Amino acid sequence: MTRTHKYLIAIVSLGLLLGTAQAGPLRVTVLLAEEGVAYREFALSFAVEAERKNLPLSISQADTLPPDTGLIVAVGIRSATMALNSHAPVLNVLVSKAGFGKLLRDLPAHREKNTFSAIYLDQPSRRQVELITSVLPEAKNIGLLFSAQLPEIASLRKAVAESRLVLHEQKIGSADSLHRDLLALLQISDVLLAVPDAQIYNSSTMRNILLSTYRSEVPVVGLSAPYVRAGALCAVFSTPDQIAAQAADMAGQFLATGRLPPAQYPIEFDVMVNRQVARSLGIQIKEPAALIGQIKAASAGGAQ
Repeated sequence: MTRTHKYLIAIVSLGLLLGTAQAGPLRVTVLLAEEGVAYREFALSFAVEAERKNLPLSISQADTLPPDTGLIVAVGIRSATMALNSHAPVLNVLVSKAGFGKLLRDLPAHREKNTFSAIYLDQPSRRQVELITSVLPEAKNIGLLFSAQLPEIASLRKAVAESRLVLHEQKIGSADSLHRDLLALLQISDVLLAVPDAQIYNSSTMRNILLSTYRSEVPVVGLSAPYVRAGALCAVFSTPDQIAAQAADMAGQFLATGRLPPAQYPIEFDVMVNRQVARSLGIQIKEPAALIGQIKAASAGGAQ
């Protein structure tokens, strides 16, 4: 058992969660099958939210589940995969929409789809496009690099078209053609939108991608805070704390009604900007709080 698991289990066993032992026959079990800072932050935040809502809670590794588990909160794709064969309803968190789609295709025959839900790690397309228009109001051409068909391509095309922008899509034929295809795309793009595609955006390729975009003076809108710290201009993302609060609301709704809400995007989100990159590219950029307000105001006028 890892130090993280011991610490999380200690939170529960020390009785810091109100009503853990007495709140009812069904228990929410947070399933942690792997280590990671984001997973740890989620679990700790979820524990705090569960205490506040008086939800009965357990923290478990992947090998065993308490017999009174009424809902599994599976943290990460490995936990989600391990929870597939359980008979309890599952709320998956910190998984991409594409990853959740694959899990749905792999559902065993005994499990109904309405017992298997998720909060996606991805951001809705409209939110991403609103960030671009808020940060780069003069940009017209959005570059999109991908290796396989994206589950959100239709909604992204729609959001781009509604903002009167142009989406330039470039599919990568092979890893060897990545640099060549990227340079060709940058020639016709005002901004590069990074998407959750591990074949393109990974630890082996990110440095060269960011260097190429910087030399071409084309900013990158990234996926997360690490992307921004590495050299992307900005990113919109949801923190583990924000997802934990939403997950606790969904868990409470399930325990109250017996029905698991459908899979959904994160409700709350954050924005990070890299001011050094902005200065280098001559971009005047607003404070994150102002950008968040602008995105929320714009998104309120249409479906995400």
